[in-house]
Parts: sequence; C-alpha cells; structure tokens
Amino acid sequence: MVDLQMVDFHIHSQYSDGQASVEEIARRAKERGLKAIAIVDHSIELPFGLTEGKARMREIEIENASSLYGIKIFSGIECSINAAGEIVLPDFEFDFVIASVHEYVYGEEYYRRVLSCIERYDVDVIGHPFSRLFGFDGRNERLDEKMLDEVEELGVAIELNSSHKSPPDEFLSICADRKITYSIGSDSHTLSGVGEVGWSVEKAKRYMTRAKLFTP
Repeated sequence: MVDLQMVDFHIHSQYSDGQASVEEIARRAKERGLKAIAIVDHSIELPFGLTEGKARMREIEIENASSLYGIKIFSGIECSINAAGEIVLPDFEFDFVIASVHEYVYGEEYYRRVLSCIERYDVDVIGHPFSRLFGFDGRNERLDEKMLDEVEELGVAIELNSSHKSPPDEFLSICADRKITYSIGSDSHTLSGVGEVGWSVEKAKRYMTRAKLFTP
C-alpha cells in the first residue's frame, strides 16, 4: 500500500508562479522523504503559464532532478476552466492534466463548468474542488451526486488539496461509499510547502475508504 505521506502531486515551480526551481523542489522532496512528486504549472491561459517551449525546458530539468535525487517526478499541468467549460493546453505530452476553476464562481454555475469540462476533455484530476479561497458557496446535493457519478464513470480524480483545504467535509462525507479516485496535493508555490499534505492525508484516511489513490 502506498504511504500517502510520501506523495505530493501538485507543486508549482518557477516555470509558472512558483518560487522554486525544479531542482530545488526535488531536493526538498528528497529531504522530506517523498517518493513521488509532480511539478504542475499553470497553463497558457495565464500570461506566466507553461508554453510549449517552457514545457520542453522543464522536462529536461525534471529528468535531471529525478536522476540526481532518485525520486519519481511527474510532469503535470493545471488548466483553468473558463466560463464555457473549456481549457487550453500547449502542444506537449504531459503525464497528467489538472483542471480547476480559478474564478469566483458559485452554485450551479460551478458544477456546470466542471461537468462540461470533464465530459469534453481528457482531464485526469479536478483541482481544489469547491475552494473557499475563491469564495465558493452554494453546494447542491443533487449536483454533488451527479458530479460523483461522472468522475466515477470517467475515472477522473477528485483532488484533496491541502493549501485550499478542499473539498469540504460535507462533500467528502458522500464520497465514503464511492469507488472513485482521489489525488493528494499540497498546491505549494513555495519551497517550504513541498510535501505539506497532512490535511489531504487526514481526509483521505477518513473519507476515501473505498477509493483508490491517483497515480499519473
């Protein structure tokens, strides 16, 4: 069984809005005893996002750092879901794709965006669902169940995000009997935050009793 404390599948680097280099992140992960991490930078819908050229440069650094520190480093990207439920990706083959809402969107509109996105695109993870850092409110129990039906059918993972402390317990409580997939991520933008997944691990042990851990 995978030790949940040994993975962190959502770390931002200097290739988008993170403060640390790939090599610094890998060294920090090694010091913390992590076995697998993912560098997940923002996509090209943002001016500082990961272009094709930057993705290729980052890939070289990931391969070098993985070899140097002896840990598995996945190459990921985080795309913002726009009002039409669309995401934008550079022309590059990533290990996995996280899709997240990064605007103040509430109630049924939030569900509409997420559901439209995962039905149309090959998305692997829903990032920081129902994040209160974006002021989310207006959860809907019927739409909660619809979302869980969709992620279960499509094999899309629900992210347990330690920075955003999302999803909330009210949503997680209805995940307990579901055979879904979940991902663990710090969503760290700083070197000190790498591997800070305690909140996610606690929620996984409490609620994800029938679920399986996402591995890119």
